[in-house]
Amino acid sequence: MNKIIKSFLNTHIKEYELEALSEEKAFEHFINRCIINKYSSERFDPDIIMTEAGEKGLDGVAIVVNERIISDINQIESVMEDASNLDVSFVFIQSKTSEKFSASEIGDFIYGVKAFFESAENRPETNEKMERLIEIKDYIYENSVNLSKAPVIDLYYACCGTWDEGNGIQSRIDIELNPLKANTNFSDVKFFKYDHEKIISTYKELKKKISREITMEKRATFPTILGVKQAYIGFVKCRDYIKLLIDSDGKIMNNIFEDNVRDFQGYNTINSEIQVTLKDSDDQARFAILNNGITIVANQIKITGDIVEMYDYQIVNGCQTSYVLYDNQNSINDNSYLVIKIIEVSNSSIADRIIYTTNRQTEVKSEAFVSSTKFHKLLQDFYNSIEPEYRLFYERRSKQYDLDDTISKNRVISLTAQITSYLAMFLNEPQSTHRYYGELLNAYKNRIFLDTDSYEVYYIAAYYLFYVEQQFRNQIISRELKQFKYHIICAMRAYLVGKSVNCGKARTQKKEFDTLFSAAKCNKIEEALKASIMCIEAVISKTSVSPQDQHRSKEFTNELFDEIDKVSSACADTAFLKINNVVPCTVIAVNASFVSVKIKTDDSREQGYIHISNVAHKYICNLKDEVKIGEIFQAKIIGDYDEEKNYGWELSKIF
Repeated sequence: MNKIIKSFLNTHIKEYELEALSEEKAFEHFINRCIINKYSSERFDPDIIMTEAGEKGLDGVAIVVNERIISDINQIESVMEDASNLDVSFVFIQSKTSEKFSASEIGDFIYGVKAFFESAENRPETNEKMERLIEIKDYIYENSVNLSKAPVIDLYYACCGTWDEGNGIQSRIDIELNPLKANTNFSDVKFFKYDHEKIISTYKELKKKISREITMEKRATFPTILGVKQAYIGFVKCRDYIKLLIDSDGKIMNNIFEDNVRDFQGYNTINSEIQVTLKDSDDQARFAILNNGITIVANQIKITGDIVEMYDYQIVNGCQTSYVLYDNQNSINDNSYLVIKIIEVSNSSIADRIIYTTNRQTEVKSEAFVSSTKFHKLLQDFYNSIEPEYRLFYERRSKQYDLDDTISKNRVISLTAQITSYLAMFLNEPQSTHRYYGELLNAYKNRIFLDTDSYEVYYIAAYYLFYVEQQFRNQIISRELKQFKYHIICAMRAYLVGKSVNCGKARTQKKEFDTLFSAAKCNKIEEALKASIMCIEAVISKTSVSPQDQHRSKEFTNELFDEIDKVSSACADTAFLKINNVVPCTVIAVNASFVSVKIKTDDSREQGYIHISNVAHKYICNLKDEVKIGEIFQAKIIGDYDEEKNYGWELSKIF
């Protein structure tokens, strides 16, 4: 393996705590992350892209719909409810640590892709995870009326060697792909070859270790501004601007829009008008005065004449224009210009302010701004105050920690994870967590992120989710229960502190946090986890809710609470002593014919007596000669508890 790739892989292994995996599996995880990052505007777990053991030819599969990775049928249903048009990509990945591209292995890879789209009767036997993805694929085609165009297929074959155009493999690839390309069910089929140079450049793009140059004509410098190192405004050719948007595959780079508060909205009225302008040669020449322009924030800016070089930049305003320009780049001529502001800031708070103000000038969904509020900034501060062993990292802006190699990405909590973990654990709604986070914010706006809430419960909800996901990664919990991870944390909280909902009651919430955090520190969390899993398995075994609906059913959640209540009641019940139990006793009184004892037990029924005939196998003249006050011995319960006479249990001394 190339030494540079090896160093990147080692960094990735530390970031995701993959030390237990073989190098080959860790490399698959690494490549899946590098490639799928191009498609997703939000944080994702590369583990959901990984295929399971025995899947021939495929190391990673992702279904991407409107820049969201779909791994569950409920998610695609939610996306369809939220969007009128769907943009679908089926992404397949094969990763090899070898130094040579293999025609036979590439053939197996393409065979695996073809099998994915085969009918059930012709498809080779596969595993449960792949069947779920096939179910999602079928659902998409069954609802094809919502598709903006036929789905695309992108195939990625990664190898640590060097691609040789003269090796003849390309011809085999073309022949193998012809049936897919001829199939009208797909609008495009592309094959991407990733050799060691391509892997290196892709990882650098993911880490934003990139720079781009652009010619800025008639540039003006902003006057000195507090918090801004330097800033410029000027004209840039639209053709040149597109070079800032694309990666080495010619694909638009999603990660340069992470600080933009909204994704591409498709060809709505405004974006369609931009497209019409670009199609008209006269209007295209007027583009700079017809368009609001672009705002770019960069970590560093260097100026040489008319050339502006930017390092680690974000397009914080102008996402819609950027996508339309990218889609219509073949129609753009040299006479079309954009007005661009380029800003190098001295701290992130200034960047936040720029993002907020530039995007407030156009209509943006309210959920896009939620994480920029004071509550979320203080919540992030609370996360940072937790001792290192238990520290998580609240990601207010998508992928904001991706540049920091020292932070475990498993410990990064996205806004979506924060919402769903709190919703499940403290609002008792684990069955609703599959819904889009914006929809959840709107539905629970009066119950979540309240100014009167404590920050502690949001952190502890995220921590319990992190803990449970860690148990799945370490295979301590069966992967068959993965769809119930939110039910698990909901049950754990009910087991440890009860199930009452305490929105806005900071004092009560802090008490719950203290108990839950203490449980995590003293390993009582393991007890809660085991109890919760057993309760979930018990409900699964007897519920009337169909298996495919259980994790999103309110009825299933209520049955889970009933099961937890039974366990909690049993644990709280102190009336557990019964006849034939052998118990330790302390003598507290001696009379002529019986001994009064106190049973050493947590049972509230601790009183007992032993008749003289049950003290020894011999005649006793004086009972006080046989037993003494304070003496401790074992005795067996031989008679029921007598509540009326307050004698307690009838016992027989062990002799």
